[in-house]
Amino acid sequence: MTETTHNLIITQGDITLLPLKDGALVNPSNTGLILGSGVSGAIARRGGPYIQQTLHMARSMLNGNRLDPGKAVDTEPGQLNCKRLIHVAIVGAKEVNNRLISNAILNAYDLADELELSQLAFPAVGCGVAGFPLEKFLETFWKITGQELPRLTNVKDVYLCMYDDDEFEAACDYADAHADEMPEEIKLEISESGISAGVFN
Repeated sequence: MTETTHNLIITQGDITLLPLKDGALVNPSNTGLILGSGVSGAIARRGGPYIQQTLHMARSMLNGNRLDPGKAVDTEPGQLNCKRLIHVAIVGAKEVNNRLISNAILNAYDLADELELSQLAFPAVGCGVAGFPLEKFLETFWKITGQELPRLTNVKDVYLCMYDDDEFEAACDYADAHADEMPEEIKLEISESGISAGVFN
């Protein structure tokens, strides 16, 4: 029997409260790397103004001062309790489709592994302002995570953080229906108690 070396935890609440001392939060951003509403807004409020300053610096080093759709860049986390922030460009793309969301998820995984992080937390990427359907996101996330997570050297724990009751219920239903599609190297957990410092070690 193959030893389980990776964990996928589905939880609910404000992703910015996750204590990931050796990990990163994924921020579904825009091509201009401006913190706006949704997850980005929560990051700006809890993380402080320093994060936007670092994003301005990161943007200045990009062609056309824009992050290409689906690409990822990392910054300091400001006052958030994590090691890095990984920003993926969603809003501002000509079309928010499955290919864009797939690239964003893949690039977030690759960058986190390159940064030698052991933890990575995803919200429902593209399902807020960008309007990508939640069911399609779950399908895409599930497939990519099953394929990519076992091959990563450093990333061990992945959190899928659903913001409200409806999102969490949809994610749990999807996980229940598709649990057998995950390779045995990945252990699936559902955190009914939601996000709190006592839940995550």
